[in-house]
Amino acid sequence: MKLFLLSLFFLSVIIGCGGKSKKDLDLIEEGQIFASEILDTCLCDELAKDSSNIFYQNDSLFTGICVYNYPNSTEKYMVKSMLLGKLHGNVTYFDKQGAVLLVETYENGEKKRTGDGAPLVCDCSELKVKNDHGTSIHRAYLDEIPFEGKCKKKYPDSDQIYMEVSYKNGLHDGYTIFYDKEGNTMYMEKYENGELLKVLHDAAE
Repeated sequence: MKLFLLSLFFLSVIIGCGGKSKKDLDLIEEGQIFASEILDTCLCDELAKDSSNIFYQNDSLFTGICVYNYPNSTEKYMVKSMLLGKLHGNVTYFDKQGAVLLVETYENGEKKRTGDGAPLVCDCSELKVKNDHGTSIHRAYLDEIPFEGKCKKKYPDSDQIYMEVSYKNGLHDGYTIFYDKEGNTMYMEKYENGELLKVLHDAAE
């Protein structure tokens, strides 16, 4: 897969937008799916888009970075990463001073939940728990991204929450709370970075 992506990157040099400046290349930010200066950078308005939200350049599927500027300005408003015409990687929004307002993550055109912004809340069954490679650490993922937020699990055939778990970077962090069928707290577990610190049987502890 890595060799395939690398090939695409080199191909983009040949078929991409012309006239890249160093300023354009600086838009490829650390942490994005794309982090190589060989990728194309251009204005999104220069690309064609079909009814399925697929982007083209010169009748070819676009791979690289495109930028939207604020009206009548050279200040960037949005930066999109794309792979073969689809959003893939980060879509980053900026205010007029250049500060990041929001970062969304996409994979093959589908938006993924990242935990950026307001903490996520989901059903615990949505999470996938995996072992970190070569370790005994268990990390929870949502949409293949280490989960940050809370997940909740309900009693069978009931709307009453049985368990509420807090995560940070895919690890138990904060309190895991267990409730009885009347909604009263039975006990809590306190975690830090995946490690159980103590069990609290009284909320005042």
